[in-house]
Amino acid sequence: MKKTRYSIALLTLLGVANAAEVTLDTIEVISPNKTKQEITKTTSNIDVITSEEINKNGYGSIGEAISGITGINFAQSGGLGQKSSFFMRGMDSGKILVLVDGMRINDPSTTNNTAMIEFLPISNVEQIEIIRGGSSSIWGANASAGVINIITKNSTKDGISGSIGVNGGSHQTKGGDATIFYKNGKLNAKLLGSIIDTDGISALAPRDSERDGFNNQNLTAGIGYDFMDTTKASLTVIKTKTKGDFDDNYNPNGANDNYSNFITDSTNVQGLLSTKIGNVDTTLNISRGEYDREYFTTSAWGDGDNVYKAIIDEYSLINSYTYKLGKSVLGLEYKDIDGFNQYNAYAPTDGSYKNRAVFLANTLNPTDKLLLEANIRYDHFKEFDNKTTYKIGAKYDLPNDFKVGVNYYTSLNAPSVYQLANPVFGTILKPSYVRGHDISLAYKDYLSLTYFNNKIKDDIVYDYVNWGYYNNSADEKIRGFELSVKSPTMLDMFIARANYTHLMDMKDKSGTPLYNRAKDEVNLFVDYFYNDSTTASINGQYIGDRVSVGDKPSGNYTIWNLNLTKEFNDNIDLGVHLKNILNKDYQSIYGYNSEGRSLYVDARYKF
Repeated sequence: MKKTRYSIALLTLLGVANAAEVTLDTIEVISPNKTKQEITKTTSNIDVITSEEINKNGYGSIGEAISGITGINFAQSGGLGQKSSFFMRGMDSGKILVLVDGMRINDPSTTNNTAMIEFLPISNVEQIEIIRGGSSSIWGANASAGVINIITKNSTKDGISGSIGVNGGSHQTKGGDATIFYKNGKLNAKLLGSIIDTDGISALAPRDSERDGFNNQNLTAGIGYDFMDTTKASLTVIKTKTKGDFDDNYNPNGANDNYSNFITDSTNVQGLLSTKIGNVDTTLNISRGEYDREYFTTSAWGDGDNVYKAIIDEYSLINSYTYKLGKSVLGLEYKDIDGFNQYNAYAPTDGSYKNRAVFLANTLNPTDKLLLEANIRYDHFKEFDNKTTYKIGAKYDLPNDFKVGVNYYTSLNAPSVYQLANPVFGTILKPSYVRGHDISLAYKDYLSLTYFNNKIKDDIVYDYVNWGYYNNSADEKIRGFELSVKSPTMLDMFIARANYTHLMDMKDKSGTPLYNRAKDEVNLFVDYFYNDSTTASINGQYIGDRVSVGDKPSGNYTIWNLNLTKEFNDNIDLGVHLKNILNKDYQSIYGYNSEGRSLYVDARYKF
């Protein structure tokens, strides 16, 4: 049965490939080397999700949006706002650097340095850049799987512009957002606000248990001033507050846990000053991230109050030189990371470290057909071993519109402050190190096949017996392949896309499996353009077998979603989204619920 399912998935993927003529859009991205460049001017594997795709598919969260991207597997411990797990090429979220407008938002007070993407609003997102493959040679620690850079909305129009949106649907979900932009000569400003509230579903199975609600409030403010055509400054502030319920596994009431709840409060501030002299661009970046989370639980051992706090101060000076055949980037960075956690009245445990770094990145086009990329970075840590990381990449245009690419890279993952504060007794943690490579073959914008292979040394793992973290003495190996295909417009009405990710190995040398990763994942998207203003789309996702903590098997599942969007005029849009249309009862994480058939509606007025 499994062989048949995989065969059908592969035939579906291959069946939508077509040899018609197409040209790639010129999309600018920031994440490959911390400077703006065309997406075609890097050897990295990059996907971009636009705000149009977000609206068309009715994505209600960042996690839902990235879950359809090749190589990414997303799972959640319940409904909207519940704790999420996401993986890139089989590596966990602590090895994926997440940025908002270039600001690092990985929370070092978490158990593995993960970004709490379940708390990020999606209504103010303009574009999401996703780099698959080791990126520590540019971005430093905790980018060994890749980088996700979330870019918020801006306006290019002079004067006042903006939008007002409302949304709602199943599980008493309701929300709204507003954006207002001002641009006049040298001054530009923006204010983005959003709120969403839902009664939710029960986090723990069964479905008919008490509901676990969620509330999210976000405010983003930015102001920029162009002193002259070549010198610009900006200041951005992002404030996010959440509160919600969850089900604690240790609560004697199980899924009917109506007490466990959390509150979070995060603030990110970034100041930028950039100048251009000839072919040299220089940018000074100063940012600060403050994270404050509190979880209230009850269990057989009594009530608990878990507090997590962290602060990240980051400074960088990025200098780029553009010349006829390419670009060189020299970066200097400093990070100061501090945090602590406390349970009830027990003495708090804390951890901190400082990181100084320098990196040099080069892209070179020696011929029209050949692109070369070489990066090297040195990270100095006061608290643990210093590390050098690098990347060497090449991309070559073959005859008949084929392209071949190869990247070899090394990356590192620093311990989170939570891990530093909670090691196995007598253990001194050190960063883990990754050696990896990928090889890609692509045909125009229609077909891409990539093989990847990563080896993780000294990975930081949890010891459930001794209640602490340690460096795994057994190397971990993750390898697999990614296949993406896209059709041209068929019959002037349809476009189809699909991707397939297969993990061939995901265990360490001792034979211990890496939990919660899906061995196989297939995503299928079909868009139907009724006319210039009306689009219907259906997307499906197949998630293969996984193993959860405790070696508990999680079965495979397939879900389908249906979307309808309508532009009534230049100012008013409407979207209707039916999720899980077959009402599939499935678990993306063992023991936790996912929502059944659900209906959501959104409307937007633009001015």
